[in-house]
Amino acid sequence: MPPAQTISPSRSKGLSGEGEASQSTRKRGKQALIAKEVVTPRLKSKATPVAKGSRLFSWFKPTVEGFVTIYKAPVLTQVEWVKNGVGARDAKVILNQLRVPQGEALTALHIPVATVNRKAKTNAHLSPAESERVLGVGRLLGQLQTMVQESGNLDGFDASAWLSAWISTPVPALGGARPLDLMDTMTGQALVSQMIAQMQSGAYA
Repeated sequence: MPPAQTISPSRSKGLSGEGEASQSTRKRGKQALIAKEVVTPRLKSKATPVAKGSRLFSWFKPTVEGFVTIYKAPVLTQVEWVKNGVGARDAKVILNQLRVPQGEALTALHIPVATVNRKAKTNAHLSPAESERVLGVGRLLGQLQTMVQESGNLDGFDASAWLSAWISTPVPALGGARPLDLMDTMTGQALVSQMIAQMQSGAYA
């Protein structure tokens, strides 16, 4: 009978150590692969570009000249502004000229207050529809300023204050509605603009 084969303690220990080392290596490799898969999407999301502001209105200042420029801009230029969107911060500046609570003005224009406040942090653009309604307010201010300039009676007249008071007051010709309540549609804005144009004669004497 052949003698029984025995494995020396040192050999047994060596084989066991090699097995443990192999398992440890595979485990580390697997962990590294998982870590790589987890980190990769984070790096991609970190590289996502963030809106840095509205370049369309980098020239805009809330002055008489600024609003007259909006009012007199060529139609195609105004269309471009609408399509590209007005920055939320620029929208706030324009609406602030109405001197009514900004939340009330935004609600009248059917623009969510929370959306504007969130986008204002980076001056992200409003949607084309929202931008068009905001620009309508800017055009009214520019229209009124232009009318005052043409009348030659600029002394002591505050176009922003006058428009703010008028646009917030119920008008019998509108069935008792405020002009502000019509500013959420372009048809309504056109009607408000027409009413202002009709008041030019003798309105600022």
